Amino acid sequence: MAEHNEIRIEKNTAVLPSWLSWQAILLVVTIVFFVRNMIIPLVSDDIPYAFIWDGADRGNLLDGVGERVRITSFYDIIVSQWSHYFTWGGRILGIGLTQFFAWQGKLPFNILNTVVFVALIFLMFRLGTGEILKRMNRTYMIWLIIAVWFFLPDPFLTVLWMCGSCVYLWMALLECLFLLPYCLKYWHSDFWGTPPSWSIPVMAVSGLSAGWSVETGAAAIACITFFALIYFWRQGQLEKWMVVGFIALCVGTLMLTQAPGEMHRLALQREFEYNPALPPEMYWTSLMFYINFDECFWPVTKFWLPLLVPVALYIYRLPAGHRLNKVTMFQGVFFVAALVVMIIMMFVPMASARAGFFPTVCIIILSLTALREIMPELDLFGKKHIGLCRGAFCLVAAFWLVMAGILLHVEWSVYEQWTQRIDYINARADQELVVVHQIDVPPIADDLADWTESCYTWNTGILAWGSDLEPRPEGSHNIMYAQYYGWKKVITDGEDRRVP
Repeated sequence: MAEHNEIRIEKNTAVLPSWLSWQAILLVVTIVFFVRNMIIPLVSDDIPYAFIWDGADRGNLLDGVGERVRITSFYDIIVSQWSHYFTWGGRILGIGLTQFFAWQGKLPFNILNTVVFVALIFLMFRLGTGEILKRMNRTYMIWLIIAVWFFLPDPFLTVLWMCGSCVYLWMALLECLFLLPYCLKYWHSDFWGTPPSWSIPVMAVSGLSAGWSVETGAAAIACITFFALIYFWRQGQLEKWMVVGFIALCVGTLMLTQAPGEMHRLALQREFEYNPALPPEMYWTSLMFYINFDECFWPVTKFWLPLLVPVALYIYRLPAGHRLNKVTMFQGVFFVAALVVMIIMMFVPMASARAGFFPTVCIIILSLTALREIMPELDLFGKKHIGLCRGAFCLVAAFWLVMAGILLHVEWSVYEQWTQRIDYINARADQELVVVHQIDVPPIADDLADWTESCYTWNTGILAWGSDLEPRPEGSHNIMYAQYYGWKKVITDGEDRRVP
């Protein structure tokens, strides 16, 4: 009888019902994420990357592009990436993945992108807490969902758009996988007490891949790993696999950033790319720094503020003289790495908020570290204020559901317009020129972009700057889309919606 009463008391003091497990919460979010993947077509750079990169003719992304050859084999991807590396840029892993999925079709990407999204959530938990998945609970999961859904920079462009996801989301997974052994060794000194024989080659491959991923992520993990090596050396725990991993990381980063195509691309963009807001002669002027702050630094770092709330609570409750400890050192290194990368981006012409993707991942990881430390206090607060916590959860869940409904509404509207347009053009494929209407998003999409200053879904600006067709016949996407679908020429009606 006493045991029965204890069970009933436990149920009555639980903030959420037992059936609403962290697995159930993740499942709902995963389903919505997968559906969103399914209704986003191949757009923007996805289409040009379905063709072999022709570096001898200015590549596939600039206006006036000529005839290109479709990718039909792995060999074509290798040839394409060789040319891309020497004439455009060093992101061969992310762009190579984009070309693979552009060849194979969108469905394999939709499935695997959902898997990578979930895997990154789990990896951030492991890195930030050092715990196994059995220690995952609803508090961690709710915090992670809020973080990845609302606070990642331009989430539509970094985790859903195929090319952007391959470059940012998938590369973040590689970067987190590389950091995992270092973090586990930091949290648990007995991790790899006797390193396995395969640790050195695995860390070499992992380091090379992480370094050759994307510039901002590679820079952040290089900073983190450098401080990790100093820490382990001072603790007398420095292992060969740590050094090999760091060396491979540096080699990969050099291969990425020193690609011959980087300077060649910059010269081509100066000559051919339309950018009225920042013409080439205004690079590294006060105007460039203002634009980079307004469009890159601030839109990213302002979303760090709510993520840092658990960190502030944890540090505040520490007694004076005890605020420099193993936890705060971990948090400090990840924060410094994230902030340094964002400061560097202030000096990069045409920096976008997408550059802050992995720095924000770092902030999410360090917030989880603080959340782990204050978890007992949160549990106690939840038991004392059950009604308040239930109300807060219902408010957050309702907001997420409304937001998810808006995003699905906007994306379904664009999907319908896109498929109807393709049917319309296919029915007139014998015409020399087909004129179609520009795609219009529901008004709430532009309102959402204005309110948040972040790209959560389609908006007029995203469509105008590369995702939609253009009223200019020489537009690269008009030409590439026509070649992809077997049309002759296609343009949109109306005025050019690209505004500085």
